[in-house]
Amino acid sequence: MAPDGYVDQDAVLSAFDASPGVQLVVRASDLRIVAANRGAREAFQRGSLLDVSLHDLRDPGLQAVVAALIDAVHDGEPFRDEQVPVVADWSDPASGIWLDLTVTPWRDENGTVQGAVAAGIDITTAVRAATLESSGAATADRRLARAREVVLRLQGALLPSTVPLLPRVDVAASYLVAGLEQAAGGDWFDSATLPDGRVSLTVGDVVGHGVEASAIMSQLRAVLAARLLEGAGILSALEAVEAYAGRVSGAFAATLCVALLDPHTGDLEYSTRGHPAPLVVGPEGARLLPTTGDGPLGSRTEGRVATANLREGEAIILFTDGLVENTHRPLLDGLTVLERTAFDAYRDPAGGDSVASRICQVVPRVLTDDGFTDDVTVLAAHRRQAPEPLDLSMAADPRRLAQVRAAIDAWGLGVGLGSRDRAGLVLGVSEVMANAVEHAYRGSSTGTVELHATIRDDAMIEVVVRDHGVWREPDRDPGERGRGFSMMASAGLQVDVATGDDGTTVTLELPARRPAPVDQADAVADTARLSVEPLVIDSDPHVAHVVHVRGAVDHRAAAAQVEAEILRRSRNGLVPVTVDLGGVVHLGSAGVRVLESLLQTTGQLQVVAPPGTPAAQTLDVAGTPFHPALP
Repeated sequence: MAPDGYVDQDAVLSAFDASPGVQLVVRASDLRIVAANRGAREAFQRGSLLDVSLHDLRDPGLQAVVAALIDAVHDGEPFRDEQVPVVADWSDPASGIWLDLTVTPWRDENGTVQGAVAAGIDITTAVRAATLESSGAATADRRLARAREVVLRLQGALLPSTVPLLPRVDVAASYLVAGLEQAAGGDWFDSATLPDGRVSLTVGDVVGHGVEASAIMSQLRAVLAARLLEGAGILSALEAVEAYAGRVSGAFAATLCVALLDPHTGDLEYSTRGHPAPLVVGPEGARLLPTTGDGPLGSRTEGRVATANLREGEAIILFTDGLVENTHRPLLDGLTVLERTAFDAYRDPAGGDSVASRICQVVPRVLTDDGFTDDVTVLAAHRRQAPEPLDLSMAADPRRLAQVRAAIDAWGLGVGLGSRDRAGLVLGVSEVMANAVEHAYRGSSTGTVELHATIRDDAMIEVVVRDHGVWREPDRDPGERGRGFSMMASAGLQVDVATGDDGTTVTLELPARRPAPVDQADAVADTARLSVEPLVIDSDPHVAHVVHVRGAVDHRAAAAQVEAEILRRSRNGLVPVTVDLGGVVHLGSAGVRVLESLLQTTGQLQVVAPPGTPAAQTLDVAGTPFHPALP
């Protein structure tokens, strides 16, 4: 403005035209543009916008700005959007820009709306950078999802895919891979029928995570299973595992629980090596069996076996510590929740699942509801009354085959077979029954076919189909027929045919087993909450030989810090040191492994954990010696 009050309109218009971003002014009476700067013309890709009606701007990519101007005129309300696209050429979306757009009503001195003013800041560069970052994050998420899928497949390949079913023992298992991908890999479970008729139940946990832990756990599981299947007792089998672990890097301080159950008497032998003892649940409640007091593999231990008795109707549950212990719940609290949850699952027959299956479905879901950082394994065995055999006698009438298929499927479900095995069993029975109906009594108007299905003590399903007709030798050229036996073999069925003067007997055998799924957790631990208690290691300046540890010792890095400080204070084991764990909120297997190693190698370490603290609870289960108070 000049001294005499004169306004240099050319300068004002030039400054307006060169102003950054997009500037537009619209008249309310006819919705025509009365002012537009160069940025607006470039964004709208028009040489001139003056006197252009908003209704003439029909390009789809301009409608967001047009609608905002019209609404501001009609409603008299301001508009703001941090990301508004402006794409004049819809055939080339990349030519557009993004605006941080503000539209303000233009009013006269009386407050009447005269139009609207749009001011947009070009944020295209920032939006595209964010898009690239988002794309990168999406790529990372996809890679992470693939990595987790690899972990799941690896665990599924290394662990047994099924558990055996016996007449008097119903077995089920559940394995949850933790939501954090680096947490997977160290747990295992196994179950098998042994030469003496007992059923073995084992769970274990290798310190560490990832592929290395998965490989170690598979080796230890294989050694233990092989010795048990050879007929070795618990202590002999554990000696073999101990010897093997001594030659395998990374197997030190692995924990496990082994139990042998007699299905007929309920007599139970078990041993815990640094591992939680089994839980027994029945009609009257749940009780935790005592540990045998032995430390993990590689620790000083004599090896002991405890005994108990599982009454008919009771179930035994083996589990890894990831089920009951984490950074926000001490071990004893987790065991209390486990007892209550297992009893609830035992009593609730909802859905018709067996007791063992309900326990393996309900218990992990409830105890991991708020997330967890370690794999979870549950193995349950329920002593039950033997399922009744299925006995059928039917007329040799093809119209009865559907009833037979329905009956064998229902019986297989009641026994505990998975859907795939039931389908194979139904297929085999249907084929054999159809052959008997079609061939045994050809030319006769009467005849019967008998079926007897049972589950044997060696964990096999046996179905015997018998007719009293005449055996016919198979045709040399069956044409499109004669594929039944190959189909049964493909379904995993063993088939035996015995013929005689009084008819034909066909025996089908199928392993009695239930799928043991390896799955990923839906709930992922809240890592922000888990980091609330950082690891702190310090010492009293007046008592230099005491190391105080506070926070969570829940992974290898934290355990390594504790180990380094103890070795520094003890001058690599030459000076006695006491480590005070009273302030530890969570002591994981990595921490136990470090303490076990130092107790063996230095001979100068004293571990202190006040009664009731999380560390004391864990050390008590692990069998690691400790003192209740500082000397």
